[in-house]
Amino acid sequence: MLAVPAPAQQVLVQNGATVQVQNGATFDLQGGQMDFGLAGATARLEETSAGRVAGGTLTATRALDGPSSADPAGLGAVLSASENLGEVTVVRGHTVQTGSGNESIRRYYNLSATGTNSGLSATLTHTYHDAELNNLSESGLELFKSTDGGSTWSQEGADSRTTSPTGGNTVTLNGVESFSRWTLGSSSSPLPVELASFEASRTDAGGAAGSEEAVRLKWQTASESGNAGFRVERARARGRGSESAWTEVGFVEGGGTTSEAQSYRFTDTDLPYAADTLEYRLRQVDVGGSAQVTDPVTVARGGVSELELKQTYPNPARTRVTVRFAVPDDAGAEGDVRLRLYDVLGRQVQAVRTGAEGGRHETQLSVSDLASGVYVLRLQAGGNAQTRRLTVVK
Repeated sequence: MLAVPAPAQQVLVQNGATVQVQNGATFDLQGGQMDFGLAGATARLEETSAGRVAGGTLTATRALDGPSSADPAGLGAVLSASENLGEVTVVRGHTVQTGSGNESIRRYYNLSATGTNSGLSATLTHTYHDAELNNLSESGLELFKSTDGGSTWSQEGADSRTTSPTGGNTVTLNGVESFSRWTLGSSSSPLPVELASFEASRTDAGGAAGSEEAVRLKWQTASESGNAGFRVERARARGRGSESAWTEVGFVEGGGTTSEAQSYRFTDTDLPYAADTLEYRLRQVDVGGSAQVTDPVTVARGGVSELELKQTYPNPARTRVTVRFAVPDDAGAEGDVRLRLYDVLGRQVQAVRTGAEGGRHETQLSVSDLASGVYVLRLQAGGNAQTRRLTVVK
């Protein structure tokens, strides 16, 4: 029996194992990922009697050569094709694809293949559960395709449908010419273009306190219906240490209901100092309180060109201070980086840090055992040095 995962946890399913969810039960991944392995693995998902997995993503890669009704790892994207598709990766997500008041069911598939992925004539059967219908009529469901990660959609249609009281519902489309993102929407209210563009870039912070750079976000919608606004969320992507959770850093009011294109901007000036790469996403909120999340965009911060020791804070300090410093990549061996604290007579009172790789760093310094007075923090690396004064008060 699988335990309920912690939020954003990755669940790796052992080769040969079968994950069974039965009798109306819901296995909530809480934003995490369940991985059924690479090509050659035989791990599998079985959802029976209205049992289902929700709340995160499922992924699996399998080798498919001329598949006939192949369902990689049991994730519910059933494929048939005469071509050798190579290694096919299936990612199943459970967020609504939406725009301008029109919404998909609560499931989508990202499909990619290392073999033939153009000029296909494949058949795709998109499975769903009753609990994922999102108030859409089953009789009007059709397949929709996005080639840009969900920003724009094209209505592809449906050749057949099946329904089941226990959740094994399907919509099938023949003549699929390429793989990408797929979902099910209503033929009477097709998925329109919502987010026409979303991008992020580095810029100057405009003199913001404590920061010398910022990230500027720009996005555009093609039309809107009942759009209250956008919550801007940020996460550390690939910095040192573990990845951080998504944090709201701002809100931008929406245009309500309009058929005209709308442009938006937001500048994040309070960047986490030690992060080298950041991700941003938009949580679009409608006037009824429902929210949909975009795919994230990634922005890499500039490299460190010179040794830098930022002013500590708080200063004056009583118990603990935050120290931020940056080391150029060419500053020499990691062991050459030294961060020391001295009293006014030049005596070393604390070795704060010995050794650091190139990049930005943030560390905590305890001063609770130090007497009141003025101290000097000194950073040395690659033959260069910087100092900062620190006042301790009791």
